[in-house]
Amino acid sequence: MQLFDLAPTSLWLQDLSALKTCLDGWASEGMTDLRDWLRDPERLLTCQKLIRIVRINRQTLATYEARDEAELFAHIPTLFHDPHAAALVEVLCQLWSGATQARLVTRNRTVTGRVIDVSYAGQMLPGSEAAWDRYLISIEDITEREERRRREEARLETLSLTDPLTGLLNRTGYESDLDRFEGDHPVPVSVIVADLNGLKETNDLRGHEAGDALIRSFAAILARHAPAPASAARIGGDEFVVLLPRTGPEEAAALVRRILATIGDAGSSPLSAAIGAETWTGEGPLRDAIARADARMYAAKRRHYGASSDAPWNSVDAPGRLPRHH
Repeated sequence: MQLFDLAPTSLWLQDLSALKTCLDGWASEGMTDLRDWLRDPERLLTCQKLIRIVRINRQTLATYEARDEAELFAHIPTLFHDPHAAALVEVLCQLWSGATQARLVTRNRTVTGRVIDVSYAGQMLPGSEAAWDRYLISIEDITEREERRRREEARLETLSLTDPLTGLLNRTGYESDLDRFEGDHPVPVSVIVADLNGLKETNDLRGHEAGDALIRSFAAILARHAPAPASAARIGGDEFVVLLPRTGPEEAAALVRRILATIGDAGSSPLSAAIGAETWTGEGPLRDAIARADARMYAAKRRHYGASSDAPWNSVDAPGRLPRHH
């Protein structure tokens, strides 16, 4: 047993023979689907009580931050706390199906309450396949590895939703927020649709780097004037949308004026934008309100090219007033 005690991973030797006898009894009573059978909390609790821990090693105490076996055993319900005991059910189903090994990744708690990710590997020892009287479990703390994986997954998800040129949401991120807003109904939701004026001319005369600089400048203005919980996105070459939860038409109109004033303060910069806005009250699809804001943006763009370039933002481009509640 010296190798058992000095092993660098947490080891548990369990006796599952009483549990196996119980399962055999249930099978004789007509149980055909163990997973479905264990949906009954009382049956699941019976299984948990029939597991007998024969021995643990030193690393188990270290892994679960216990001073001694007495403290560890006193905290068993805490260590493996899961109202549905999903990991236990999975292991039992694997063993009941005839497997002699069971593997999974799950989460436990230490005696101090710290959540840890663990890799679980169980092996029915030779000669115990019928009675289940010697079942050896190896548990490895993989918390650091899993945290790195989760951070990487979060980074990749953020990249997949972010426009690399501006740092705003891309179309995928915008569509995701659009679906979320339609589901959550944080009404009123105001929508601002913007499109840069003259970007093609800038690209043709000064090069695409100059055009990209204009796009980044406008994106920075949106990010500054519409921080979270607003959702600002670049959904096309020079097309932008801002979703403003719990924002009425007057607030949206004031925001548009601030954005245009900031553009005007840019001095000799050729930055210019056509902007339209609308407010969604929860009636009809949110996308219909976006379409109306888009139409107002194009009306502003036509005025830009049909009138002087410094024509003021017209109230026609503002969101309609919220209906009165009687």
